[in-house]
Amino acid sequence: MLIQEKKGFTLIEAMVALGVISIGLTIVLQVFPAGFSVEKNSQLETQATLLAQEKVEFLLAKSFSELSIGTITESSLASPFERFGRITKIVFVDINLEESVAPTTLKEIEVTVSWQSPLRIASKEIKLITLFAEK
Repeated sequence: MLIQEKKGFTLIEAMVALGVISIGLTIVLQVFPAGFSVEKNSQLETQATLLAQEKVEFLLAKSFSELSIGTITESSLASPFERFGRITKIVFVDINLEESVAPTTLKEIEVTVSWQSPLRIASKEIKLITLFAEK
């Protein structure tokens, strides 16, 4: 009597392999949205930093006397930056960098750019502060 060798997989082996592959794919597919979210947050933070830097550079190009003390609020910027808002605050500061009511020869420029996170879960912001001295 000849014994035949069985070749191939049993139904149980195929089901276990399919289960392992399914679990592996589920884990991998859950990682992708998290990676995209991190990338989008980084992109928005970079854009916000550049928008703040742009405003600082624009103000520093003016003369000391042209910089008016006060706060400027831009609730929505021009396209394609509609999701960003920008607040610019200019104040006199003394030698200790404390805000001064009296005019001094030093001004502090503070630019805050805010935006909504991609999932609109939270509001985020970035702040740049620089000093401008009278020449």
